[in-house]
Amino acid sequence: MNWGRLLLVIGSLQFIISMLAAEQIYPHYSPLHNYISDLGALNAPTAPLFNTSVFLLGLLGLAAAALLMREIGRAAVALLALASIGAMGVGIFPEDYGTPHGVSALVAFLFGALAVISMALKTRGPLKPLGVALGALSLAALALFIPRVQTPLGVGGVERLIAYPVLIYFVTYGLGAPKTS
Repeated sequence: MNWGRLLLVIGSLQFIISMLAAEQIYPHYSPLHNYISDLGALNAPTAPLFNTSVFLLGLLGLAAAALLMREIGRAAVALLALASIGAMGVGIFPEDYGTPHGVSALVAFLFGALAVISMALKTRGPLKPLGVALGALSLAALALFIPRVQTPLGVGGVERLIAYPVLIYFVTYGLGAPKTS
C-alpha cells in the first residue's frame, strides 16, 4: 500500500464530501453565487465543518508530499507542499481575515494546479494527459477568477473549476497511478 497516495485520496474526498454537506446545511447558499470560503466565514453555521475539513486537506496533502518524494520528484513535492500549506492557511484564516485568507487561497489554487501538472508529467498512460488537462483547466479558471471575469457559472462556479480538477486528479492519481517514468 502506498500511504502517500492514500492520504491524497482521503484528504481530497473528505474535503469534497464536507464541502457538499456544508453547502446543504448553510441557508440559502448558492454554489454559483457564493465563494467556497463563505462556508468557513466566522459567522457561517458551517464554519467548524469547513475550516476543519480544509485544514485537514492541507495537513494530509503535506504528509502525502513527504511520502511521495521518490515517486513524484522534488518539484512536484514542493508544489504539493505549498498548495497544502495554502489549504491549511484557508482553514486557519477564514475569509473574514482578508489578506491572509486571500494569499492562502491563491497559494492553494495556484500551486495545486501546478502540482497536478508536475505530478502528471511524472506518470505514464492516461493519467499524464488527464493531469495536464485538469491542471490547465484549473489555471485557466484561476485566470478568470482573479479579475472576477463574469461568466454564466458565477463566481462560485468558476472557483469550483479551479478546485475540483485538482481534487479529482489527486483522487484519480491516488487510486490508480501507474509507475512513474
